[in-house]
Amino acid sequence: MKSPLCEICLKNYPLICGNCQEKINEGEITEIGVRVARVLTNLEDLFPSIKNVTFKRVVEIDGVIIVIVAKGDVRRILGSSRRVLRQLEEELKAQVRIVEESRNPQDILRDLIRPVRILGVNTIWLPDNSFERIVRISERERDRIPLSLAQLESAIYEMTNERIRMVFD
Repeated sequence: MKSPLCEICLKNYPLICGNCQEKINEGEITEIGVRVARVLTNLEDLFPSIKNVTFKRVVEIDGVIIVIVAKGDVRRILGSSRRVLRQLEEELKAQVRIVEESRNPQDILRDLIRPVRILGVNTIWLPDNSFERIVRISERERDRIPLSLAQLESAIYEMTNERIRMVFD
């Protein structure tokens, strides 16, 4: 697995080389990011499919850990049985969501609310020349959304600096 920290530091944490310590000091990777990277590294032997995964970073919102991986790597981690996800949640003792890296809030939101489908996305231009995206979801699927609306909105803002609002049709 590729990660912001070198393989030696992941295996020997808390002993860290100067290069990796600088990444931690600059905030490129957080303490929870180190924990997630270590767990994924340890799971490589059990699940060979994650050896080619590129781990980017972690966002933590209200106890939910959102693991951001490179484009196309969500399938490698989740697979058909989702055993890697269950192992991550068990090791970290928190709810975990896996998301592909993207600047498009719709793509990120689709990964966060999976298996719920997005009906549509509208853009509203505000008087201050900023904009907000309105995401429409079926009212029937409201209870199937795995995160709260506040968690979703703050996660999208943290990852893309865009505001969204969820509405149910």
